[in-house]
Amino acid sequence: MLRKLSLLILSGLLSSAILCAVDYDGEKSMLVEAPYNMCVIPPQISEAQAQGINVVNTKKAKVLYEQNAVFFDAREKRHYAKERIKGAYPVYFDVSKAEYIVIQLPQDKKQPLVFYCYGESCANSYEAALAVRKLGYTNVNWLLNGFGEWKASRYPLQSQF
Repeated sequence: MLRKLSLLILSGLLSSAILCAVDYDGEKSMLVEAPYNMCVIPPQISEAQAQGINVVNTKKAKVLYEQNAVFFDAREKRHYAKERIKGAYPVYFDVSKAEYIVIQLPQDKKQPLVFYCYGESCANSYEAALAVRKLGYTNVNWLLNGFGEWKASRYPLQSQF
């Protein structure tokens, strides 16, 4: 009876998630992917503003985009590779240092920078923006609504295809 109950629970879990094969440098692996919901501790707008980070909505981010701001995508690599804001650079999380690594930073520390990830509940872009702010960049923007709202607004995208 207990075994049947365990199998029933397991089958329910698997049916609510996506089961897919993943290729890690030629090595096949199976994984269960649950949809992204939120980070453990979402950042607060007031906290970002106190750190000198401008919190922007999608419309303001589009204006910055048209003014040649540099965009940075703090989502997982596989999501960045699949689709991103056109021209955005990736942000990497260095596990060994427990910090975000931003490559392709401009020389001009006044250049507008925009960081985004999955949305308001995601701390990745906030943490990356904070790391760059601490490096002395003064025009750091955090796109609160993230990639999903940018895409829903039909703003410029870039994909691997």
